[in-house]
Order: sequence, then C-alpha cells, then structure tokens
Amino acid sequence: MDFFNKIKIKINKLLKYIFIFIFSYILIFFSIYILSGFLLINGITPDQKLIKHYQRNFYLNAGLRDIWQSHKECIKFDKDLIFIPEETSCEFKNFEYNTVLTFDKYGRYSNHPIERGPGIAVLGDSHAMGWGVNDSETFSAILEGKIDKPVYNLAVSGYGTIRKLIRFEKFELANSVDTVIIQYTYNDWGENNSYKKNTSEEAKEKFNIVKDSKPMSFFTKLRKSFRYSLTIPIDEITKKDQIMDFDHHKKKLNEIIKNSPILNDKRVILFYSNGYNMKFGNFPSGKSDIIKNLEFADLKLGEEHFFKIDGHLSKYGHEVVAEKLSKILIK
Repeated sequence: MDFFNKIKIKINKLLKYIFIFIFSYILIFFSIYILSGFLLINGITPDQKLIKHYQRNFYLNAGLRDIWQSHKECIKFDKDLIFIPEETSCEFKNFEYNTVLTFDKYGRYSNHPIERGPGIAVLGDSHAMGWGVNDSETFSAILEGKIDKPVYNLAVSGYGTIRKLIRFEKFELANSVDTVIIQYTYNDWGENNSYKKNTSEEAKEKFNIVKDSKPMSFFTKLRKSFRYSLTIPIDEITKKDQIMDFDHHKKKLNEIIKNSPILNDKRVILFYSNGYNMKFGNFPSGKSDIIKNLEFADLKLGEEHFFKIDGHLSKYGHEVVAEKLSKILIK
C-alpha cells in the first residue's frame, strides 16, 4: 500500500509541474506576442527571430494590414475574374510603405517603349503586381528599361494561375507578346485546385465580399492571437513552415498550362515568390520535361528581398528579380 501511495504522490507532483509548465508557457509567450504587437504599432521592429515572427503574424492576423483590393475605388467588377483593377491611381500604404498604384489599359502603369517589336506579358498576383512599391519600382517596369521592349504587367493581387491566364486572354495582348512570365506563389494552389467558373450572380456576390470586407471582431483577434502565440515558438524550432514540397503544385501547373492554347506559341518562364523565406525545396530549374515551351526559374530569393513585416517583394527585391529575369531572357 505504501508503494502505491508513493507512486500516487509522485504522479500528483508530476502533474503539478506539468500544469505549472503549461501555465508558464502560455503566460510567457502570450505576453511576448502582445508585447511584439505593441512594438509593431509603435514602429519598433527588432531583428530577434521570435519577435519578428510574432510581429508578422500580428500584422497579418490582427487586422492591421490594409488590403489593396478592399479599396472600392481601386477595383471594378468583372464577371470572369470577380474583380480587376480600375484604370486609375490609388494610394496604398501600410507600416513599411506609402505608395501610389496606377493602372491603365495595359495593366500596371509603365512607360512602354514604342515600336520595339513583340513584348512580354507578366502574369502574377500581388508580388508581381507590385504591392508595396510605386509604378516605376516594379520588376516589370525595371525589366522594361533593361531590355528596351514593352513589358505588360497584368498581375493582380489575389489571383491564382487560372485567373492570371484568363486575364491574359481577356486583354487580347497575345499577338503583341512572344514571352510570358508567370509569377507563382505557394497559396495559388488553393484556387488552382478548386477553381470553377462562376455564374454572374456568384461572381457579383464574391466581388461584394472583396470590396466590403469587414474588420475582424475583437474576440476573433484575441482568439487568433492566443492560438498563434502558442504555436509559433514550436514552428520556429521545427522550421516546418520554411521548406515546402513543389511536386503537387507542379502537377497542377502542368495541367493548367497544357490546357491554355494561348501559351502554345509563347516562351513561358515561371518563377516563384513566396515571401518570408518560404522556399520550395524541390523547385526545378531549366526546361520543363513535359511542356516544351515552359522553363522554370528558381531566382533564389531570400528574406532580404522582401519587406521585413509585410512579406511582399521590396523595392530591392523587385530590382533583383528584374536583373535575374533579364539574364534569363537573353539566353
């Protein structure tokens, strides 16, 4: 009996220590998360890894980030694409930038050279569109200056690969370009894998959701903050969110590109821009072994090429992308 009592006492002590550990873990890391958010709001962004990870998460999930496509004056309805950029200039700013984004009939504004032969179309999402940089600072505008031929930036924030290609078709630029650069992001997978054509009513409903997006409630923010404050330290240790598998992305991309006749006579270059140093561990380089006119380009982008908190390509990142693409284009 004494033996079992001793075991019981030890178990109770162990449970007590476990409870103290869990309580301390929750208290410490939730406090650090809230402190990180307070520092961010006051413009203080230390380079400490955990705080930087917390601040990025706080920015994205606590309702601090302004979303370009939620500005009613910047977008208009399109039955095939849900929304497209309005041909106008819109101010767009967040913690790390204060920019003006201008769109004309050729996409994101640039000073296109005249009579320089076939141009290049850039298809992509917010990274290629130039979220966080001014018109002349996008990699498409910089690339245009390097190669002295038109580069039409048709990228739009939030688009997956299928909508990028639909936008290309609707713009009727196919006869004006001989090369298409596709910028891919890991989250394109969700839309690519579940895409279905919307009815006009469905598209209108989705458009209204985009332009009338409501801020999160206080309790939703608190719940998310609590959850992330506890999981991020584990992610930092395991680095599970840093290296991703490209195989299933590649399979779907091959299917989409093969089923896009508009690309058949074009040189197609595909690169990725994921932000936050999130890499595909097995992203290919060079000619596709399935599609003869497709080539993959791993531009080796690192964390230094992206905004520290926002995660989109910075001005420096766009410069690097333009430089690397210009070298690929002359091969």
